[in-house]
Amino acid sequence: MFRGNLSVRINTSKSQEEVYNHVEDALEDLGRTSISNSGTISVSSSKFSGFGFVTDIEGRIVKRDDYYHLDLDFNSKPEILSWIIAICLFPVGLAIFILPYNAQGELDKKAKRILNDLKYDLEKNDDLV
Repeated sequence: MFRGNLSVRINTSKSQEEVYNHVEDALEDLGRTSISNSGTISVSSSKFSGFGFVTDIEGRIVKRDDYYHLDLDFNSKPEILSWIIAICLFPVGLAIFILPYNAQGELDKKAKRILNDLKYDLEKNDDLV
């Protein structure tokens, strides 16, 4: 219901394995992160789930010519309990949807900071070599 998308372009000459490991470590702040060999990112994000809603985070990292393109998609969606409360207690019950909306906003801010730091770290360390 409440979706977000972030992307970043990282110019680095590091190997794919180094970049994947660095990305995986950086995204640990969002939840348990794993990256497949094909570049699919999966984050179990129980940190951003709460009463009546669940948050999904997934993404992908693709190597282009001399850079990596990292995309993160996240979605905070109300569970059936939230819909029942919203319908049974209408119109006051609609306030239950503030919870996933706020979680999505918090996740967006934190993910932006993480991706900016990740880009800076990978590109800065690349310049030192």
